[in-house]
Amino acid sequence: MRRTLLLDHIYDADPDRLFGLVTDLDTLDAVVHPWMRLDHLPSGPVHQGQVIDVDLSMLGLFPSQPYRMEVTLFDAATRRMVSEESGHGLRRLVHELQVLPAGAGARLVDRIEVEAGWAAPFLLFWLRITHAWRHHVRKRLLRAQA
Repeated sequence: MRRTLLLDHIYDADPDRLFGLVTDLDTLDAVVHPWMRLDHLPSGPVHQGQVIDVDLSMLGLFPSQPYRMEVTLFDAATRRMVSEESGHGLRRLVHELQVLPAGAGARLVDRIEVEAGWAAPFLLFWLRITHAWRHHVRKRLLRAQA
């Protein structure tokens, strides 16, 4: 069963600056904590074709399991990125994000498509919570950089 989650957040930041932040693996570790722990996460900005193999632990309490993220599209000109992900009981997750201008700031649109069988509704609930947290942390990081 395939389910889709659509998230839309506004930031008081330049769109290029926000895109750089959301596509930087150093930031990923900061925005998923404390909900997830990613071991063996590389550093720096992502690029098209990159395959990122990590060990993921939910809440840092449960045993780590292999998780793979493959960046299938990275377009800095349109500020758009797509990754296909799998592992940790997940059949497939496609995460598309795009940063758009929004008045004097920027708008981040996340479209997350999940294939996880009977667990899909629970996973979507988890993703809604953790992405709301990411939004909060990103706003703090952007303020600190200003």
